[in-house]
Amino acid sequence: MASMHPPPPPPWADAELSNALPSLCSKGEGQMIEFKLELPAQSHDIAKSMAAFASSNDGLLIYGVSDDGRFVGLADAIESKWRDRTKQRLLSAAKEIKPPVHPTVSWATADGKIACVVKVEKGLEALYYSNQRPIVRRGAASRPAEPGEVEQVFRDRYSGRASSAPVPSTKLIGRRMKEVLGLMNADRPEPLIAVDLARAMDLTTPAELDAVFEGYTPPTFAILDQFCARFAIDKEWLATGRGQRFKSPIEHQPLPESYLTAIEEVSPACVYVVRSRSDVGESFIVVQADELKAWRLPDVWHVSDHVGGGGSRALLSLYDLFRRWYSSSKSYSVLGRLIDPRLAKSIFDGETYPGIVEFLPLSHWWDDLTDIEHKWTAREGSKKAYGNSFVAAQDIIREMLSKARP
Repeated sequence: MASMHPPPPPPWADAELSNALPSLCSKGEGQMIEFKLELPAQSHDIAKSMAAFASSNDGLLIYGVSDDGRFVGLADAIESKWRDRTKQRLLSAAKEIKPPVHPTVSWATADGKIACVVKVEKGLEALYYSNQRPIVRRGAASRPAEPGEVEQVFRDRYSGRASSAPVPSTKLIGRRMKEVLGLMNADRPEPLIAVDLARAMDLTTPAELDAVFEGYTPPTFAILDQFCARFAIDKEWLATGRGQRFKSPIEHQPLPESYLTAIEEVSPACVYVVRSRSDVGESFIVVQADELKAWRLPDVWHVSDHVGGGGSRALLSLYDLFRRWYSSSKSYSVLGRLIDPRLAKSIFDGETYPGIVEFLPLSHWWDDLTDIEHKWTAREGSKKAYGNSFVAAQDIIREMLSKARP
């Protein structure tokens, strides 16, 4: 007589989960269970579901089940290599969550079909962030928390403490904001304080920003957006610490001269043309909107003979840009700076506030570059002031002009 019991699951499947799978499917989605027919293509979609459970409560994320609870299975899961790759994808996505989540990935079988079951425990932190947003589980939905919900979570968790201890995730954002303030104060004759930044952001209560700086008040999305927009800060860096601190609101352009329209549209107070003293002559442009907002344009150009074909075209375009600035009236100043190679690299790498160039000595290198015939500065004088590679750049420009404009 044939056995009425289902066959045991394969060795790589969890026996307990396999037995419980039909019951889990019949319960439907809810606060502690989420179904997915298949793995999302984007890792942040995977991370979102995990972050929701980590923020809210223990939960199971089951792949291979439709929203209405039908167990469809994952056809490719029969192959061990596919299971290994899938597990790695899930664990990698968990690492993208801030703070990272540590789920348990298991496999369950029923009726000859396979499901992937991800168990996520509620984390120790108040909230967990995916794609720079705090995610919560509300019923059968995993979604970004509203600012009011974020504040309530922190209030509920920490209001009973004897001392007002900073919240870990909030404290990191506040620390990065203070780091920006410290970089903005480098070489500044009169250092700024948090209240100065708050007033520049038009906050009704300046002390609010100071509380965020110290980690005692969670920043709202509005404050984060205002801070980044007002001081040209990269939002991803502020939220996660990844990437560079400072971000240009002007996108990359194919050639230096192409930036002119975008620069004039922001009505800057001053534009700084910066060149490194190295033989390569790395050069870039810093746009200063006002005394509290400055950014470096996305590109760096070599003002020297260290150029190829593309670099030569960029050098000629830079010459054309400088000529237009030199010969036309404009509502902003254009000032040159010749700086130490280490400082140039630090600014380009985002380690130093670009606005620091305001406090550095003036240099006329950029308008001297346009003197390719050496009418007002002798060739030897340019070599002495800027180096042999600078004069070599002038030679390249003169040769290109003779070919392009006979």
